This record gives sequence, structure tokens and C-alpha cells, in this order.
Amino acid sequence: MTRDSHSRLRSLKVMGVVAFAAAALALTAISCRQVTDPTGTATLSGQDLSACIDQCNKSAATLKFSQDHLHNILIYLCKGNATCISNENARYAAALAKIEKDRLTCIDNCHHQGGATSGR
Repeated sequence: MTRDSHSRLRSLKVMGVVAFAAAALALTAISCRQVTDPTGTATLSGQDLSACIDQCNKSAATLKFSQDHLHNILIYLCKGNATCISNENARYAAALAKIEKDRLTCIDNCHHQGGATSGR
């Protein structure tokens, strides 16, 4: 194989990793298990609430971990190009902000699961 062939093969491998990471991010969304409440009066027990919040935090941590790896790959692929690096840093910051916003929304939803209004 020529040097150019090795470079292309390495680029294809890196792009495969990027595609896999992007697919994993698309399939992994922060969501909480909804409690079915046919009577309209059930609320979550303290244990269920804690488990729901824990799931929100774990999902956010998984997404952040994936974003960290994707960010490192994309920075590497920028090969020192300042515009590329700047764009990737902006994308990464926006992705982290969305993960945090979704985590907080998920936790808020934990408090409002079931049929009770919890003061709403």
C-alpha cells in the first residue's frame, strides 16, 4: 500500500468512528420513565423520584461522555485549522448546553410524574 492509501484508510476509520458516535448520540436521548396513573391521584414515592432523577443524571453523563469523545475526534480532524477548531468548539459548547438543559427538564418532569399536580 502506498502512503496515500494508508492515509485514506485511516481517514475512513476515523469517519467510521465519528459516524458511530453520531448515531449513538442520536439514539441516546434523555428521557424519564413515565409513571402510568389511571386514577389521576398517584404520585411518585421518594424512592421512585430518586430513581428517576438518578436516571436523568446518568443519561446526561453518558451523553456528555459521548460528546467529549466526538469533540476530541473532530478537533483531531481539524488538523490545526483555526476556523474548523473554532466551529467545533462552538458546536461542542452548544451540545453540552443542550445536554444540561435536557437534564434539568428531565429532573423537572420527575417531580411532575403521576396524576397529582404538585402545586401546579
